[in-house]
Amino acid sequence: MSTRKIRSQSSSKIPSYVPIYNMLYSDIINGLYEEGTILPSESALGEKYKVSRHTIRQALTILTEDGLIYKQQGKGSIITNKSQANYNQEKNIYNIMLECAKKEIDEIDIEYNFSPPTDIAMERLGINANEIVMASNSIYYIEGKPVSHGFFQIPVKYINLLPIDLNKEKDISELINKNIFDMAHSAKLHIRLVLAEENIIQFLDVKENEPIIYIEEILKNEEYEGIARCKYYFIPNYFDINLNL
Repeated sequence: MSTRKIRSQSSSKIPSYVPIYNMLYSDIINGLYEEGTILPSESALGEKYKVSRHTIRQALTILTEDGLIYKQQGKGSIITNKSQANYNQEKNIYNIMLECAKKEIDEIDIEYNFSPPTDIAMERLGINANEIVMASNSIYYIEGKPVSHGFFQIPVKYINLLPIDLNKEKDISELINKNIFDMAHSAKLHIRLVLAEENIIQFLDVKENEPIIYIEEILKNEEYEGIARCKYYFIPNYFDINLNL
């Protein structure tokens, strides 16, 4: 077993941006700045708190990392404050693209078909080659921009347990974005950073080799049977992923 080198250093000096971060955090949590509103400019905040723009910028960076704000070019820092709501959810199994978007998903395109399962779907879901699976591509938009792509594989035998009409567009959307997650008792996730290739560029407004986040989620019911395989590809700046594990 190799010996790990550890270096530590004690410092009693608190970085100048920490008190500013704390004040801004409290103001956001307490509703002084409401969700969806734009924070004052860095210059205005610097004057308010009597600190430099550099100190303000450091505090805003931490707030962005904590999911309380996000930066939009040409507008500034916008309040999200969604992270706290996600931390408090009792059941943490849901469509990540809908629940973790920094701004509301306002449009979804769905295409689907029914076919035998792929080899990887059989392996991931523990199903047989003679079973039928619903396969769906879903594109999620924010203000007209495609920000995420979801690919879902759901065995029809589990769809048949739900009171839905596959001939109705609304029921299809409810199945993919809500019902199958409500049915799930547990989930296994695989998360990694990938580079956008042709199979993703055709769905998202990204360039080739642009870094995006990939999540594969396997939903299980109470009997620990695989009821859905969900694959998400999304542009990181539009999402803040919080999971209760």
